[in-house]
Amino acid sequence: MDTDTIQLQNLPAESTDIFSLTDQVLSDRLEFIKEIGYGNWGSVWLCQPKPVTTEDGVVKPVGQKLAVKLVHRSKTSTTAARVRSLWNEMKIVRNFKSDPHPSIIPFHSFIITPSYALITMTYHPTLIPVEVEEMKAREWFRFLLSAVEFLHKRGVVHNDIKPANILISSKNIPVLVDFGFAEKYDMESDTAFHSNLSYGTPEYLSPERARGLPHDTRKSDVWSLGVTFFEILVGRTPFEHSDGEQFNTSEDLEKYWSRTLRGKWVGSWKFSKPMEKLLQRMVSPNADLRCTAMQAMADTFWKESIGTTTHSLFSFSSFIKE
Repeated sequence: MDTDTIQLQNLPAESTDIFSLTDQVLSDRLEFIKEIGYGNWGSVWLCQPKPVTTEDGVVKPVGQKLAVKLVHRSKTSTTAARVRSLWNEMKIVRNFKSDPHPSIIPFHSFIITPSYALITMTYHPTLIPVEVEEMKAREWFRFLLSAVEFLHKRGVVHNDIKPANILISSKNIPVLVDFGFAEKYDMESDTAFHSNLSYGTPEYLSPERARGLPHDTRKSDVWSLGVTFFEILVGRTPFEHSDGEQFNTSEDLEKYWSRTLRGKWVGSWKFSKPMEKLLQRMVSPNADLRCTAMQAMADTFWKESIGTTTHSLFSFSSFIKE
């Protein structure tokens, strides 16, 4: 038995979201419409479930379109590692199945065939926009902060928060996706949330994580979220002089990271003082002074009476209860 199959042993008999299929059965059940994302790890496809005829001749209707994260299987150690990573992603997110959060992508199933390993999930076609008015963005920010607080309380860190990993649902709720770098910690362990790893997207790494120093991964998530909030408002990170400034070489990245160490934002921006103070707490280069997600949720920013704030918070609360 190969390495990636071993990871699927000892599943509870009542599992209803994990399937081992033939390639033909997968083809009979899903129409792969088009590729909508890719990386070294694999690809993401837009798929349409096909009608299914039961044994008694009843035709089940076609369901809603799905996003499918897919890894090609082959007998190599690299492929086995990718399948293990995909399975780890599934294990982390399926923990929230009985207690979902509106801003965390739900996974529907993990499927393994002789040729593929894949995760099916809800399809949201819209990426979160940037250069958004603060009034519009603040409710999104509240949802996202709540999602990160939700993860951290359950021993999970995302490790790759950025605008490219946030979609907008049909209810106008931001949804955090791509848990490929996520980690689940034992909350009882003395080393919970401790790491010296530096993977993630370079422009969104906290100063301590970028250099591989020992750090609290929750604080690194908060940094990434703060940088993400700034970019949604301004169209660039706080440490880019202009949208489109390139950081393709190690020298470029060192220049960028030296700016993050100083903690001084570059260029110009236009948003309220309370928002600026909140982001400064989230994007503090000193991790000891950086706020937690819970502290950011309790920031006085949310009590500022700006326009329709009361309506926004009411809407947020009602979604959380659903």
